Parts: sequence; C-alpha cells; structure tokens
Amino acid sequence: MSARRLQYIKGHLLDKDKCAEMAASYSPLTTHVLNTGMGIPGVQMALSLHRLDPSTSLWNLLSTGTTNDDGRCPDLISREVFTPDVYKLRFETGKYWESLGETSFYPYVEIVFTITNPSQHFHIPLLCSRFSYSTYRGS
Repeated sequence: MSARRLQYIKGHLLDKDKCAEMAASYSPLTTHVLNTGMGIPGVQMALSLHRLDPSTSLWNLLSTGTTNDDGRCPDLISREVFTPDVYKLRFETGKYWESLGETSFYPYVEIVFTITNPSQHFHIPLLCSRFSYSTYRGS
C-alpha cells in the first residue's frame, strides 16, 4: 500500500529543472481583483498595464487582459520586459460594475507603482466596492 502511495506522489512531483523552467515563465507581476461589496472575485474586469516613458512623461501600453473566474489576470508581463521603471495598472471598474447592473462612483482605478528590483515578484491586488477601493503590495 505505501509503495503504491509513494509512486502516486512521485508522479506529481517535478524535477528541479522543470520547476526552474516553470518559475521562469511566470509573470513577475500579478494582480487579483476582489469585489469586497459582494464578497466574490472580480470576474471579467478589463485591465491594462502601462510603463512611464521618463523622456516624454507619457504612458506606454504594455499589455491588456481580463480577470478570470478567480479574479486574477496571469501573464501581464514577461521577466525579459520587466525592468526598473514606473508602472501603472488601470482597472476598468465602471464597466465591471455596469456589467453587474450596478453604478459605480469610480469609472476606473489606476494604481501607479515603482519597480526598483525586477528580480522580485510583485503582487498588486485591488479590493473594490461600488464606492471604495484599496490596494497594497502583496506577496
């Protein structure tokens, strides 16, 4: 019995090279939207990631996405493109609330943040209701 259990567990483990390969492919920046007014993930919310061009003070669009059934939007940016800079995540909160048949005080939420060490992982959640929002640097 225990030999069969060990074989089963071994089949679910990854070798060191496979783990390193998977870690390299994950986005160094993740986000998660929580609809705190209803106590559910913020599903199907459009968002975009931008980087500030210091020479022109204009925002350059890097990627767009939509949150999944868990309120997450994976693969925002690759490690190769993630550099020390000022970034902005823009969440289309007004359209999200409208899709739920609700109105919102905030038509969108923009979170601006500075990356100094792109080798780290950064998680930026958005907790929102129709009349408030908050964020923090998560892990």
